[in-house]
Amino acid sequence: MIHHKPSAKRRQPARAETAAPAVERAIQLLKLLGDQPHGLTGQALADASGIPRATLFRMLKALAHHAFIQPAPAGGWQLGPELARLAQRAAQPVDLMGAAPPVMHRLASEVSETVKLVVIDGAEALTVLVADPHLEARVTARVGTRVPLHIGGSQRLLLAHAGTPLWRQILAGPLERRTARTLVEPAKLRTSLEQLKRGDSEQSVGEGIDGVGAASALVRGANDRVLGALVAVYIHAGKSVRQLQHIRAQVEASAANLSAMQIEAVHAKH
Repeated sequence: MIHHKPSAKRRQPARAETAAPAVERAIQLLKLLGDQPHGLTGQALADASGIPRATLFRMLKALAHHAFIQPAPAGGWQLGPELARLAQRAAQPVDLMGAAPPVMHRLASEVSETVKLVVIDGAEALTVLVADPHLEARVTARVGTRVPLHIGGSQRLLLAHAGTPLWRQILAGPLERRTARTLVEPAKLRTSLEQLKRGDSEQSVGEGIDGVGAASALVRGANDRVLGALVAVYIHAGKSVRQLQHIRAQVEASAANLSAMQIEAVHAKH
C-alpha cells in the first residue's frame, strides 16, 4: 500500500448556519478523515479544521467511543467500523451485503488477489466490503476507503452507468490527478465513459497508484439496476497476458453470479 501525505491545511467550505456547531465540527472531522483513509494525526486535524486542541481532543474521544473513528496503524486517527456499517445499510440492500462475502472470498482465493465491493456514494466510490487472500505480496484495501469517480477503471465503470447528471458534475471538475495515467482531461474522460457504458467490465492499471492494476465488473439487481462493482486489485508487474485475462474472467463470472443471486432474492420475496 502506498501512503499519501496529506497537505497540512486545506481551505474549508463555509459552514451553513446551524444551531449545532459541535455537529458541524464532527462532520468536518469525519470528512477530513474520509479524504485520508490512511489516517491523520491530531495535529494535522487541528491544523486543517481550526478546532481548538482541547475541544478537538474531546470530540475525537467521543467519536472513537462510538467507533466512528479508530486509531490508525501508522498513528493518529482513521474512519472506524461504525461508519462502514452505516454506509452499508444506506447504500445497499441487506441481501447484497449478506450474499457478497462468500462470493468475494472464493474469488480472492481463485485469483490470489485482494477483492473489494465498491458502490457510488456522492461523487466518490466507497469500498463497503473487502476479501483478503492473506498473501505477503498483495495490494491491501480497507472498508471505508473513498476514491473520486474519475480515477481508475473501476470507478469510471460505475460512473459510466450512473447517468448524465453525475457525469456533468464530475466533468465540470476539478479533476484530481494521482498518476500520469489519471484521466483529467474532460474530453478524454467523456470518451472513456461513452465506451464503458457499452459494457459491464473493465481492466486498467496505474490510474490511481502507479503499478497497481484492477479488474472490475458490475453487480446488478432487479430491473437491471447497478448495485456496485466487484473489483480485484493486484500488483501489475510480472503478470502475463494470460494471468490478466484469467483475473478479469473470474471477476466477470463472480459478478454475474452475485447479480443472479440478487435477482433471485428479489423474485423470492414476491
